[in-house]
Amino acid sequence: MNELLKYKAVIIEDPSVSASRMISGALDELSEELVQKEISSVRVPSYREALPVIYNDMDVDAFLLSTDMMLDQNSENEAFDLLKTIHSRQPGVPVFLLADRAACSEALAVELLMDANEFVWIFDDSSCFIAGRVRSAIHRFRERLLPPLMKAIWAYNENYHEYSWAAPGHQGGIGFTKGSSGKKFYDFYGENLFRTDTGIERSSIGSLLDHTGAFGESEKFAAATFGADISFSGICGTSGSNRSIIQAVLAAGDVAVCDRNCHKSIEQGLINSGAVPVYMMPMRNRYGIIGPIPESEMSKENIKNKTDALKLSAGSDKRAYAVVTNCTYDGICYNAVRAAELLSGSVDRIHFDEAWYGYAKFNPLYKGHFAMNDETAGAAGGATLFATHSTHKLLTALSQASFIHMRKGRKAPTFDQLNQGYMLNATTSPLYAICASNDTAVKMMADNGTVLTEDIIGEAVDFRQALARTEREFNKQNSWFFKIWNAPAVTDPATGQMFEFADAPRKLLMTEQSCWELRPGDKWHGFEQLTDKHWAMLDPVKVSILCPGINESGTISGNAVPAALVSAYIYDRGIVPTRTTDFQLMFLFSPGITKGKWVTLLNTLLNFKEIYDNDLPLENIFPQLCCKYEERYGNLTVKQLAKEMTAHLQKHQPGEKLNKAFQNLPVQKMTPREAYMNIVRGNTELVPVSEVTGRIAANALLPYPPGIPLMISGEAFSTDSPQAEYLQTLEKWDQEFPGFEHVTEGCDVINGIYHVPCIKN
Repeated sequence: MNELLKYKAVIIEDPSVSASRMISGALDELSEELVQKEISSVRVPSYREALPVIYNDMDVDAFLLSTDMMLDQNSENEAFDLLKTIHSRQPGVPVFLLADRAACSEALAVELLMDANEFVWIFDDSSCFIAGRVRSAIHRFRERLLPPLMKAIWAYNENYHEYSWAAPGHQGGIGFTKGSSGKKFYDFYGENLFRTDTGIERSSIGSLLDHTGAFGESEKFAAATFGADISFSGICGTSGSNRSIIQAVLAAGDVAVCDRNCHKSIEQGLINSGAVPVYMMPMRNRYGIIGPIPESEMSKENIKNKTDALKLSAGSDKRAYAVVTNCTYDGICYNAVRAAELLSGSVDRIHFDEAWYGYAKFNPLYKGHFAMNDETAGAAGGATLFATHSTHKLLTALSQASFIHMRKGRKAPTFDQLNQGYMLNATTSPLYAICASNDTAVKMMADNGTVLTEDIIGEAVDFRQALARTEREFNKQNSWFFKIWNAPAVTDPATGQMFEFADAPRKLLMTEQSCWELRPGDKWHGFEQLTDKHWAMLDPVKVSILCPGINESGTISGNAVPAALVSAYIYDRGIVPTRTTDFQLMFLFSPGITKGKWVTLLNTLLNFKEIYDNDLPLENIFPQLCCKYEERYGNLTVKQLAKEMTAHLQKHQPGEKLNKAFQNLPVQKMTPREAYMNIVRGNTELVPVSEVTGRIAANALLPYPPGIPLMISGEAFSTDSPQAEYLQTLEKWDQEFPGFEHVTEGCDVINGIYHVPCIKN
């Protein structure tokens, strides 16, 4: 039987009611009758034992609660609380109240009746009738369960058993079954993936590129859910969505006001469009963490001055677009209302690249700090607003899924203009599974976004507080541990009471935005240019852990614990941070994160501390590393390697050089598009980084971390270039610590020497 046609009901028994043999017998009969109606049933003996089912079993189509139907308003009622939990965790699922008329009070609890679909007198109606009512309710629930596109694809899979003579060539997966390796591939992914992998000829589903049929309905549903006028479902990631917007609104010679802390897809959009960038420079702190762009950088005067200084464009009257990364890769979220106000003085189209931030609309903690909020339209003075979301990153869609959202304002592109930019970055052969996952991710947020985000924020807060308490305990013992990067103390604005972060009420941290605001002058964040406490906040679900060894002035101590060593240890034990800098490890909390995962992370950090304190030989910790580089590491202990790494960091100061490289813009000698044309024509050569003075970078250079452009295509290395100096620092680290090398996209490493593709003189 197809999974969609399998039904499941859970019967939750109140012990005080179902202790009766007669009621127990009636529930037995009902269970048997449900099976006759093709509904499997599970009996749960108490309300308390039902909670794990409600929280974790999303295959339930109906809940049946036995209850005495009374609610004492002066005391808690388990049935009432259980109903509230069901509706918060599984909205829309049918709930039946099963009661014995003789045992019930005449004063029925109105609250219970309002929260249930219907109630049943278990002795007055036959089991067959009750089971029929349950089945009918399940049918209505299932009709509303799936979002538009997923529903159409599922119906297509059920109803169209066709002989196709069109692409794809595997023809519903049959092609894979004609070879041994193909059959294993088919078995691994399952039949439905292949049956629904169809060509664009299927008019019953509609067209992704024309935004018609179920595809169009899905995008309208997304627009309503996220607060946009138009939404387009992307299947080439937010990279494709970012490029689509740029190509829809910018022409050659237009000026794009860009966040220098931008994703490489922004530069790709500049290459495709021929636009000319000017940059807003973000702050940085001692850890190399990228902070917000100062408000002054977004001012009309500042942007005009930068534009007027350009020699590669038609002038300031061509300013057409601005883009801001929100939130940043380190979790800094702008006051989007204020940012839109500022930028609207210079441009008519404002793009918030919210790749890692698609959930913000669904939790009040982020009020005012995301693009499609209720205040930005008026606050922006009528500027057109865009937001792009990687729904596969911190929502629940498959990889490559994303969204473009547009709220119309000044000089909004028409539907066709936006679609032309979209089609330049789309495919005429979309994988419907990606599209359907996007559709489903939207439905999950529309149904239950607040609860889902509360879960994520709650887990992140729990982990932050657990780590903070652990660090405090070790500090009392004059020992070391890792530190959580957030305010060390918070204040409850309702009472004025201040708490150490480790002791703050969980609910306060989950609901009060001021607990996460970056306040001017606070030493913990280290962003000295910050002037307004309401300008930016830290997203609690982006968790940075700081390794000991760097003080508030940025000086590295001799007893430092470099993050590279910690990262390698936890990685070997199956824990993968999203980024590692000299003294920072970052972890993203998402819908898939559980308490078990973060407790394991905390436990692994404790294990590392124990290994470090006992100074175990490296061969006991990293046997593969020591085997591969036996001469380099074979005789070292973990502390000895940490001290060598620390001495290297103290000598070469990569963090300081990183900040200097990113805070000093290179001279832009040609547009990104012109530089790219030199690549196309073969007019480039590899130049050792020690010899790049005066040379023009042919492509962007992106050290990981942080994974943002150090050099943009067409920018030149100056004499004593801080960018070249930083690349040489990375080169020295890689040579001294094999196995701990950096990744620098855009560079070629030849015999340990960094080479940069440059335009031939």
